[in-house]
Amino acid sequence: MINEILISKTNLINNIKQVRLNNPNSLLCAMVKANAYGVGMKEVAKIIDPFVDFYGVACFFEAKRLKKYTQKKILILGCPDDIKEDPQLSYSCNSLDDVKSLLKRNKEINVHIKINTGMNRYGFCSLKEFRQALKLIKNSKLHFEGLYTHFATSDDYVKTQVYRFLPFIFLSKKMRFDPLIHADNSAVNLSHNHHLDMVRVGFNLYNKSGEGFRPVVSIESKIRQINFIKKGELVGYDYRFVAPKDMRIAVVPFGYADGFDMAFLGMEIHIKGEKCKILNICMDCFLVDVSNLKIKKGDDVFILNDINSLKMYADHINTSEYEIMTKFSYSRAKRKIINNN
Repeated sequence: MINEILISKTNLINNIKQVRLNNPNSLLCAMVKANAYGVGMKEVAKIIDPFVDFYGVACFFEAKRLKKYTQKKILILGCPDDIKEDPQLSYSCNSLDDVKSLLKRNKEINVHIKINTGMNRYGFCSLKEFRQALKLIKNSKLHFEGLYTHFATSDDYVKTQVYRFLPFIFLSKKMRFDPLIHADNSAVNLSHNHHLDMVRVGFNLYNKSGEGFRPVVSIESKIRQINFIKKGELVGYDYRFVAPKDMRIAVVPFGYADGFDMAFLGMEIHIKGEKCKILNICMDCFLVDVSNLKIKKGDDVFILNDINSLKMYADHINTSEYEIMTKFSYSRAKRKIINNN
C-alpha cells in the first residue's frame, strides 16, 4: 500500500501529558470516537492507555471494538440503544425516556446524565424531568456515575451554558448523589478551564491546538506518474480542467474515496516546497500541475503535514478541521506508528 498515515507516538504522549498538566486534579476521558478522529482507535489506545481514566465513544459498536484494547472505563455518549450490562461500560441518558428504558432492565448499569444547556442536540432540558429521573434512579440498580453537558462554542457563550448547568449540579448534590461532573471539551479546556471532576479531550490529543501541543498525524503518498499533455487536452473527468497550454502534470494516488474532497479543486498543495495547483480529483487519485517544477515520479507527497495542514484544507472549503480529519480517516492507507515529532 503506497499511502501511509504516520502517527507520532512521541507527540501523542506529549499531548496527553500536556492535558494532564493543565488538569492535575481531573480525571481524563480520551475521546476516541470516529476511529479516534481519524487517527486510528487501535493505534491510539495502545499508546495512551496508561495515561487515561476513561474513553469516550459515540455508540456501542465503537465500545465493543475498543474493549479489545483496554480495560479502562468506556463512556458511550450516544443514545443508549444497544445495551450490555458490563461494569466497564457507562451509558449516556439524554432524556427521562432513556432512564425509564434502562430501569426496565432491572440491572446494574452505569449512567451519565446529559444536560442540554444550549448546544440543542441531546440532553435533558427540564429541571423538572431531571428531578423525576433522579427519584427513579435513587430506588433502582442504576448507578448515577456522571453528570455532564457539552459546549457549543469556546467564547463567552460558555458562561451562559455554565449558568444553565449549575442548577442541575446543585439538585443532584441536594438529592445526595455524587456524580462525576464533566463539561470541558478540547477548545473550552484551553480557554475556560473549569477544573471539574473530569475533562473530555479529543482534538487536543491529536493536533497542535494550543501552547505545548504538537501535531500527531501526517499522511504520506508518492508521485505515481508524470504526464506531458498538449494544449486543449483534458485532465481527469468531465472537462473539469482543459489544458490552456502544453503542461506537465503529476498523478498522486489519493482521491475522494480517501477523503480528499472534490471541493479541493483549484487549491494549491505544497509538494517538495513547491506550490502545485490541483487540477482534478478522481476516486483514487488527484492530478496536479507540476509544469517547470523539479518534481519527478517517486517523489514523496505529504497530503497532511505542518504545511499542508488541516487548517489549510478546512479554510479552503469553509468547514472545520474536525471534518477534514475524519474524512481522511477513510484513506486506504497503512497506519504506521513512528517515534519522532
